[in-house]
Amino acid sequence: MDLFSIVLKSTLSDIRDSKTYTVRKMADGNCWMTENLKFELQANKTYTGVNNTTGNTITFNTGSVCGNGNTNAACIMNGNTAYDSTYDTWYYNWYAATAGSGTESMTMNSGDATSSICPAHWRLPTNYTNKQYPSGGAPKSWGSLLNTYGISPENHTSDTEYKILEAFPSALPRVGYFRSGIFQNNGSGYWWSATAHSTATHAYNLDFYAAGVAPQRGSYKYVGFNVRCVSL
Repeated sequence: MDLFSIVLKSTLSDIRDSKTYTVRKMADGNCWMTENLKFELQANKTYTGVNNTTGNTITFNTGSVCGNGNTNAACIMNGNTAYDSTYDTWYYNWYAATAGSGTESMTMNSGDATSSICPAHWRLPTNYTNKQYPSGGAPKSWGSLLNTYGISPENHTSDTEYKILEAFPSALPRVGYFRSGIFQNNGSGYWWSATAHSTATHAYNLDFYAAGVAPQRGSYKYVGFNVRCVSL
């Protein structure tokens, strides 16, 4: 049987801006977006309940960009969310991806960020293993998802597993990141999780690069990565 034949496909419409996304029920039993989030944040605009499920209020700085050490920047470029027209993809730092619930001082000991900029009834995936999941296997995590398809949930280099991920039905394009006003490293792909790192300046993310897969990479919170969402 084809490894991906059990994957079911549907469509999600984001009521905030009417943009639509393909979603699939994956082998881990969860529904995942198969496209990067494209919700456009604007500078100097206050958002209340960014993910439509919480009452948090957040305002992103006018003229700020990712990569200058300012976690509150939200990857704003020319007044709007950093957008790379070459790859038709949007970039968010961790503060924006967590709708302000993930702070600059937060570590993995604080628990996962409680909010996200995902559509209503959707959330950021978690890290695979951390203090909250000592038995290994955090629910709704990048590592747990990859593990169901025979890809190790640990950081590693493997040509075989890399090729599996290239054929992944979640379509993970390697479109790089946004930092200090520049789109960089489009040979790799980066997606945030809701889990902060043991180092306060970092949060966990999935890193997909040539001949390697890193579901537990720690990266600076202020850098702009892509966002994928999993259903609650």
